[in-house]
Amino acid sequence: MLEVSSTRTEARAKDLMEHPRMVLSPSQDVRSALEKMLKLDEWYAPVAGESSRYLGVFGLENAIQYIVENHRDKLLVPLAEVMQREVIYVEPDTPVPKVWQLMRHYGFAALPVVRNGAIIGVIAEHDLITRGFTRPDFEADSHRKGPLVQEVMSTPPITLSQSHTLLDAAKLMLKRDIGRIYIVDDYKKLIGVVDRSDVVSYWLSH
Repeated sequence: MLEVSSTRTEARAKDLMEHPRMVLSPSQDVRSALEKMLKLDEWYAPVAGESSRYLGVFGLENAIQYIVENHRDKLLVPLAEVMQREVIYVEPDTPVPKVWQLMRHYGFAALPVVRNGAIIGVIAEHDLITRGFTRPDFEADSHRKGPLVQEVMSTPPITLSQSHTLLDAAKLMLKRDIGRIYIVDDYKKLIGVVDRSDVVSYWLSH
Protein backbone atom coordinates (compact mmCIF):
# COMPACT_ATOMS: atom_id res chain seq x y z
CA MET A 1 0.00 0.00 0.00
CA LEU A 2 2.89 2.37 0.64
CA GLU A 3 4.10 1.90 -2.93
CA VAL A 4 1.17 3.69 -4.52
CA SER A 5 -1.14 6.61 -3.96
CA SER A 6 -4.77 5.62 -3.65
CA THR A 7 -5.72 8.89 -5.32
CA ARG A 8 -3.32 8.70 -8.27
CA THR A 9 -3.10 5.15 -9.50
CA GLU A 10 -5.04 2.57 -11.48
CA ALA A 11 -3.28 -0.33 -9.74
CA ARG A 12 -5.34 -3.38 -8.85
CA ALA A 13 -4.78 -6.00 -6.16
CA LYS A 14 -3.27 -8.47 -8.64
CA ASP A 15 -0.71 -5.84 -9.63
CA LEU A 16 0.55 -5.49 -6.05
CA MET A 17 0.23 -9.01 -4.64
CA GLU A 18 3.21 -11.25 -3.97
CA HIS A 19 3.41 -15.02 -3.92
CA PRO A 20 3.69 -16.28 -0.31
CA ARG A 21 7.18 -17.28 0.79
CA MET A 22 5.68 -20.12 2.80
CA VAL A 23 2.36 -21.96 2.99
CA LEU A 24 1.24 -23.90 6.06
CA SER A 25 -0.89 -27.02 6.18
CA PRO A 26 -3.64 -27.49 8.79
CA SER A 27 -1.78 -30.45 10.30
CA GLN A 28 1.56 -28.68 10.71
CA ASP A 29 2.68 -28.33 14.30
CA VAL A 30 2.83 -24.83 15.71
CA ARG A 31 6.48 -24.93 16.75
CA SER A 32 7.87 -25.85 13.33
CA ALA A 33 5.58 -23.33 11.65
CA LEU A 34 6.80 -20.55 13.93
CA GLU A 35 10.44 -21.47 13.51
CA LYS A 36 10.07 -21.19 9.75
CA MET A 37 8.13 -17.93 9.98
CA LEU A 38 10.80 -16.33 12.17
CA LYS A 39 13.57 -17.56 9.88
CA LEU A 40 11.85 -15.89 6.92
CA ASP A 41 10.88 -12.84 9.01
CA GLU A 42 7.21 -13.40 8.18
CA TRP A 43 4.49 -12.48 10.67
CA TYR A 44 1.72 -14.14 8.64
CA ALA A 45 1.40 -17.24 6.50
CA PRO A 46 -1.54 -18.63 4.50
CA VAL A 47 -2.93 -22.02 5.43
CA ALA A 48 -3.95 -24.30 2.56
CA GLY A 49 -5.56 -27.72 2.46
CA GLU A 50 -5.99 -30.27 -0.30
CA SER A 51 -5.49 -29.02 -3.86
CA SER A 52 -3.95 -25.86 -2.35
CA ARG A 53 -7.39 -24.69 -1.25
CA TYR A 54 -7.07 -21.56 0.88
CA LEU A 55 -8.32 -22.10 4.43
CA GLY A 56 -7.13 -19.05 6.34
CA VAL A 57 -4.16 -17.17 7.74
CA PHE A 58 -1.94 -18.02 10.68
CA GLY A 59 -0.27 -15.03 12.33
CA LEU A 60 2.14 -14.50 15.19
CA GLU A 61 -0.73 -13.04 17.22
CA ASN A 62 -2.50 -16.41 16.96
CA ALA A 63 0.61 -18.08 18.37
CA ILE A 64 0.86 -15.49 21.15
CA GLN A 65 -2.77 -16.11 22.10
CA TYR A 66 -1.98 -19.83 22.34
CA ILE A 67 1.15 -19.18 24.41
CA VAL A 68 -0.63 -16.83 26.82
CA GLU A 69 -3.45 -19.33 27.33
CA ASN A 70 -1.29 -22.43 27.70
CA HIS A 71 2.31 -21.49 28.52
CA ARG A 72 2.17 -18.15 30.28
CA ASP A 73 4.72 -19.29 32.85
CA LYS A 74 7.32 -19.34 30.05
CA LEU A 75 6.93 -15.56 29.64
CA LEU A 76 7.60 -14.48 33.21
CA VAL A 77 10.88 -12.80 32.34
CA PRO A 78 11.50 -9.05 32.86
CA LEU A 79 11.42 -7.00 29.69
CA ALA A 80 14.86 -5.66 30.59
CA GLU A 81 16.26 -9.09 29.71
CA VAL A 82 14.63 -9.50 26.31
CA MET A 83 13.93 -6.05 24.86
CA GLN A 84 15.74 -4.67 21.82
CA ARG A 85 17.72 -1.67 23.06
CA GLU A 86 18.51 0.04 19.77
CA VAL A 87 15.28 1.60 18.54
CA ILE A 88 14.81 3.43 15.25
CA TYR A 89 12.64 6.49 15.86
CA VAL A 90 11.48 9.76 14.32
CA GLU A 91 10.85 13.20 15.79
CA PRO A 92 7.66 15.31 15.71
CA ASP A 93 9.00 17.61 13.00
CA THR A 94 10.19 14.78 10.75
CA PRO A 95 8.48 15.03 7.33
CA VAL A 96 6.14 12.13 6.61
CA PRO A 97 8.03 11.20 3.38
CA LYS A 98 11.06 10.46 5.58
CA VAL A 99 8.93 8.11 7.70
CA TRP A 100 7.83 6.28 4.59
CA GLN A 101 11.47 5.88 3.53
CA LEU A 102 12.50 4.53 6.94
CA MET A 103 9.62 2.05 6.99
CA ARG A 104 10.59 0.74 3.57
CA HIS A 105 14.29 0.55 4.45
CA TYR A 106 13.89 -1.29 7.76
CA GLY A 107 10.69 -3.18 6.98
CA PHE A 108 8.90 -1.66 9.98
CA ALA A 109 5.13 -1.13 10.17
CA ALA A 110 5.43 1.56 12.86
CA LEU A 111 7.95 3.93 14.38
CA PRO A 112 8.00 5.67 17.77
CA VAL A 113 7.95 9.46 17.88
CA VAL A 114 10.51 10.86 20.31
CA ARG A 115 11.11 14.36 21.66
CA ASN A 116 14.15 14.99 23.89
CA GLY A 117 14.51 11.26 24.48
CA ALA A 118 10.91 10.73 25.60
CA ILE A 119 8.37 8.87 23.49
CA ILE A 120 5.31 11.03 22.78
CA GLY A 121 3.51 9.05 20.08
CA VAL A 122 3.66 6.41 17.37
CA ILE A 123 3.30 6.69 13.61
CA ALA A 124 2.22 3.52 11.80
CA GLU A 125 1.33 2.40 8.30
CA HIS A 126 -2.28 2.54 9.47
CA ASP A 127 -1.89 6.24 10.25
CA LEU A 128 -0.45 6.96 6.81
CA ILE A 129 -3.09 4.97 4.96
CA THR A 130 -6.16 6.20 6.86
CA ARG A 131 -5.02 9.81 6.52
CA GLY A 132 -4.39 9.49 2.79
CA PHE A 133 -0.59 9.50 2.81
CA THR A 134 0.04 6.15 1.12
CA ARG A 135 2.62 7.81 -1.10
CA PRO A 136 3.40 11.09 0.67
CA ASP A 137 6.13 12.23 -1.72
CA PHE A 138 3.50 12.31 -4.46
CA GLU A 139 0.87 13.89 -2.22
CA ALA A 140 3.14 16.76 -1.11
CA ASP A 141 3.03 19.96 -3.15
CA SER A 142 6.13 21.69 -4.46
CA HIS A 143 6.19 24.33 -1.71
CA ARG A 144 6.60 22.08 1.30
CA LYS A 145 7.93 18.67 2.23
CA GLY A 146 4.50 17.29 2.98
CA PRO A 147 2.90 16.84 6.41
CA LEU A 148 4.99 16.41 9.53
CA VAL A 149 4.91 13.45 11.90
CA GLN A 150 3.18 15.50 14.62
CA GLU A 151 0.21 15.99 12.27
CA VAL A 152 -0.27 12.28 11.66
CA MET A 153 1.00 10.35 14.71
CA SER A 154 -1.22 8.51 17.17
CA THR A 155 -1.14 9.42 20.86
CA PRO A 156 -0.66 8.47 23.60
CA PRO A 157 1.95 5.78 22.96
CA ILE A 158 1.41 2.37 24.54
CA THR A 159 4.37 1.65 26.81
CA LEU A 160 5.58 -0.57 29.65
CA SER A 161 8.49 -0.31 32.05
CA GLN A 162 11.45 -2.66 31.90
CA SER A 163 10.34 -4.30 35.15
CA HIS A 164 7.16 -5.59 33.49
CA THR A 165 7.30 -9.12 32.13
CA LEU A 166 7.16 -10.47 28.63
CA LEU A 167 3.78 -11.89 29.60
CA ASP A 168 2.55 -8.36 30.35
CA ALA A 169 3.72 -7.25 26.92
CA ALA A 170 2.13 -10.25 25.18
CA LYS A 171 -1.23 -9.67 26.87
CA LEU A 172 -1.13 -5.97 26.00
CA MET A 173 -0.34 -6.76 22.37
CA LEU A 174 -3.39 -9.00 22.22
CA LYS A 175 -5.66 -6.57 24.05
CA ARG A 176 -4.71 -3.57 21.89
CA ASP A 177 -4.12 -5.54 18.67
CA ILE A 178 -0.65 -4.06 18.16
CA GLY A 179 2.62 -5.59 17.05
CA ARG A 180 5.09 -3.97 19.43
CA ILE A 181 5.38 -2.40 22.88
CA TYR A 182 7.83 0.40 23.62
CA ILE A 183 9.74 0.27 26.89
CA VAL A 184 10.40 3.40 28.95
CA ASP A 185 12.29 4.28 32.12
CA ASP A 186 10.89 6.13 35.13
CA TYR A 187 11.21 9.42 33.24
CA LYS A 188 9.32 8.16 30.15
CA LYS A 189 12.57 8.01 28.18
CA LEU A 190 12.49 5.42 25.40
CA ILE A 191 14.94 2.63 26.22
CA GLY A 192 13.75 -0.37 24.21
CA VAL A 193 11.07 -2.25 22.30
CA VAL A 194 9.63 -5.75 22.16
CA ASP A 195 7.54 -7.05 19.28
CA ARG A 196 5.54 -10.16 18.45
CA SER A 197 8.57 -11.96 17.08
CA ASP A 198 10.44 -11.39 20.36
CA VAL A 199 7.61 -13.06 22.31
CA VAL A 200 7.48 -16.05 19.98
CA SER A 201 11.26 -16.37 19.74
CA TYR A 202 11.68 -16.40 23.51
CA TRP A 203 8.98 -19.06 23.91
CA LEU A 204 10.57 -21.25 21.26
CA SER A 205 13.96 -21.08 22.96
CA HIS A 206 12.66 -21.77 26.46
